Amino acid sequence: MTKEINGYVSDLPLGCITETDIYTDKGALLCQKMTIIDESMMEKFSNYHGKIHATISYIPDEPYFKIKPDPDYSITFDDDFKKHAEETLKSIYKNVDDVKSLTQGAREIGEQVYAIIENSDELIVNLSKLKISDEYTYKHSIDVGTMAAVLAKYMGETDKFVHDIAIAGLLHDIGKEKIPPEIIRKPSKLTPEEYEIVKKHPLYAYHLLMDSKDLSENMLLGILNHHENIDGTGYPRGLRDKQIGKMAQVLTIVDVYDALVTKRSYKEAKTPSQAIEIMFTMSNKFNLSYFKSFLDVIITYPNGSNVVLSSGEIATVIKQNKSYPLRPVIQVKGSDHAIDLANDANYLSTVIMNFASA
Repeated sequence: MTKEINGYVSDLPLGCITETDIYTDKGALLCQKMTIIDESMMEKFSNYHGKIHATISYIPDEPYFKIKPDPDYSITFDDDFKKHAEETLKSIYKNVDDVKSLTQGAREIGEQVYAIIENSDELIVNLSKLKISDEYTYKHSIDVGTMAAVLAKYMGETDKFVHDIAIAGLLHDIGKEKIPPEIIRKPSKLTPEEYEIVKKHPLYAYHLLMDSKDLSENMLLGILNHHENIDGTGYPRGLRDKQIGKMAQVLTIVDVYDALVTKRSYKEAKTPSQAIEIMFTMSNKFNLSYFKSFLDVIITYPNGSNVVLSSGEIATVIKQNKSYPLRPVIQVKGSDHAIDLANDANYLSTVIMNFASA
């Protein structure tokens, strides 16, 4: 929450953080932005009696030394929905040849995901709050469907597009059920021959679903093309740019991210920050406009989490920086000063290394 102050230094509440530099009415710098206004700062201000203009945030309900991070308004699934979604997805993936039941089940969950997004305070995603299962297939399906819908909504797509991409995301990997399980669950690197078999799963999905009256051609093409890359290096057809279609271009981004941050039998999960860094190196494969929007809606370090800095210090994340998920606003342990990693020139070389251990 932010608030404009047009008045005197005495109007600054203890515990607030300055979002702007504060100057005297003569133009002298009184206080830099991202300063926590505590009793010592108020003492420094005591000799100035002129007016100020400032933007402040984090007006606390408790004393200033108990400042709380911004609330986490990311998309949330309640326990009832998680249980229902997992059970429905299990049924879908165990009966892939019953196409009518499969698509109707996906549509039911997709409509609920759409409703949850519509009723959420913010279009931001913290994956830890979405988790419905420890089973990769079900977790990945709901993650991709939800993130794709959030991203599409943020991009200003129509309600129908948002609704449809949630369902397409739930079904995007259904073709893997036609791949021999010993290949899908192989705990080591695939051979080139095995990888060629896996690369057929979008085609299998398309042919499995193509006669369904519950899915539009746009949704089918989103599923078919979700491994195509803008630069033509994807599969199964090596399409480029607009040949791929908007829905598949959105699905590609969220599919890659979720695959990177999820543990599999043959690989450890990347941290959210590692995944984002890897995706930057792959940016020639994505629609850059969509990727930039993705960075606006994904949370890599949730508010309130403790992190280790490259300096070795421990800090708490207190606010997100839209478009810069790897560089939030933090407060170093033992400090009374907030640091905006995205905009403070003194900290441009400081990076978050990982989450701090409990």
